[in-house]
Amino acid sequence: MSKLLWLWVMLGGGLGAGARYSVSLLLPVAKEGVKFPWATLSVNLLGCLLIGLLWQLVDKNSEMNAFLVIGFLGGFTTFSSFGLDGLKLLQQHAYMPFTAYVLASNIVGLLCVFLGVKMAELIQIGG
Repeated sequence: MSKLLWLWVMLGGGLGAGARYSVSLLLPVAKEGVKFPWATLSVNLLGCLLIGLLWQLVDKNSEMNAFLVIGFLGGFTTFSSFGLDGLKLLQQHAYMPFTAYVLASNIVGLLCVFLGVKMAELIQIGG
């Protein structure tokens, strides 16, 4: 990747992260009871819609792709990349790899978050 493309990715990523944070400020949070993650869900679904749209409309080897798809959407939500990768597997009729990818990303991902929390608790106890 050229240095210019690298800069486009970084600029898009920063703007995407800012947009994600803005969405979290705009959506209300429940004051009582279970606090459903509306902001995260909204960002993930919007990101999936946008990556599908841009994947079809933008040249994959362009600065625009580096800025919007890799950078902006990468900073906005990596869930859109997960969705696009899953779709590519389905389009290739790779049903077993698709199933493994979805299950590993979700189940193992949640287990990794749990493990990270437990590791941090051990560090805090020991430190």
